[in-house]
Amino acid sequence: MEYEELQTLWKTYDQKLDRLEKLNKKLVLEAYSKKSQRRINWLQYRNYYGLIMVPVVIIVSLHPQFKASNVDTKFIIGAMLLLGLIVHSTWHSITGIIQLKKVNLINDNVIESATKINSFKKILIRGYKSLFITMPVGCAGVLLIGWKGFHFDQNLILFIIGLILFTLLWGKRQLRELSKKIDKLLIDIQELKEYQD
Repeated sequence: MEYEELQTLWKTYDQKLDRLEKLNKKLVLEAYSKKSQRRINWLQYRNYYGLIMVPVVIIVSLHPQFKASNVDTKFIIGAMLLLGLIVHSTWHSITGIIQLKKVNLINDNVIESATKINSFKKILIRGYKSLFITMPVGCAGVLLIGWKGFHFDQNLILFIIGLILFTLLWGKRQLRELSKKIDKLLIDIQELKEYQD
């Protein structure tokens, strides 16, 4: 073999090797990104669930109070408070869903993906902080809608206070668990860095 033939053969094998290396990186990137994408899908599912369940729970739990005889000023104020709560919850869920849909693990670089996930985390933290306002407003709305059906005594007042405290503590625990899962997702995204061009 002459030198030129060897050089041509070497270039051919070098190109094949480059294509195989790119294909290998692409396959590994897709495999790693599927794991991260499942976590993102789970976070989206939670937001869709919240989007649907908040109005459903409020309507189902209060439907016995929706009678023409119960409609008065307190009922209307309570309905407006709960409507505001539903709008806030819906806006919060939709904002989270939109932020997660922006994440594209295959086409975005690691920094872009991590930035989008961190933006979602900030939305999540803002949502928890808003519980300090939305929970009392929601309880006030429920009390005003069901005003005629409630018998205000010490047990009911203690139950309402306990419910608010339980919800705030439960929300804090949920936020801590979700933050850990999001941090794990960010670590997984960082591992994708070595397989991206």
